[in-house]
Amino acid sequence: MVKAARELSDRGEDWLYRLRRVPYEEAHRALTTLPGAGHKIADCVCLFSLDKPQAVPVDTHVWQIALRDYLPELQGRSLTEKVYRQVGDFFRARFGVYAGWAHNVLFAAELPAFRHRV
Repeated sequence: MVKAARELSDRGEDWLYRLRRVPYEEAHRALTTLPGAGHKIADCVCLFSLDKPQAVPVDTHVWQIALRDYLPELQGRSLTEKVYRQVGDFFRARFGVYAGWAHNVLFAAELPAFRHRV
């Protein structure tokens, strides 16, 4: 975290604002150059802070939803970079430009506190 914070400080505020104006793929790629920022962190930042509603953060919960409900053919596979991209691409193809927000609804529906409401 400290290294990433330093790097962000060094790059300046304009660097982050620029990421808001570039395509999702470019912003995602740039964010993964930060120390400790992998694909999930980059997708979280894209979705929640950079106005990239097509970003789909894939964590263990989303991975389980994808396997159970949409991509059972991936059972037994590890969540490699290629598979991570495949899951995100599936969600984007299925739910369109707002795939990231659809992902949030699916994720929230799995939480015990919301399960009976959705």
